[in-house]
Amino acid sequence: MLVAIFVYTLTLYAALGVAFAVPFLIAGVSRIDPHAAGAGIAFRLLVFPGVAALWPFLLRRWIGVRP
Repeated sequence: MLVAIFVYTLTLYAALGVAFAVPFLIAGVSRIDPHAAGAGIAFRLLVFPGVAALWPFLLRRWIGVRP
C-alpha cells in the first residue's frame, strides 16, 4: 500500500512537471534568463528533463519575475 502511494505521488509529480515544462520552455525560460531568449529548439529539448524535474523551483522563479 505504501509503495503504491509513493508510485502514484511520483507519477503525479512527473505529470505536473511535464505539463509545466512545455509552456515554460516556450515562454518562461526567456523571462527568467534573458540569455536563453535566442536559444533554439536543441537547447530547449536539452533542458526539458531538468525543467520537468525541478518545476516547483522554476515556477516560483517564473512567478517572481516582473515583466
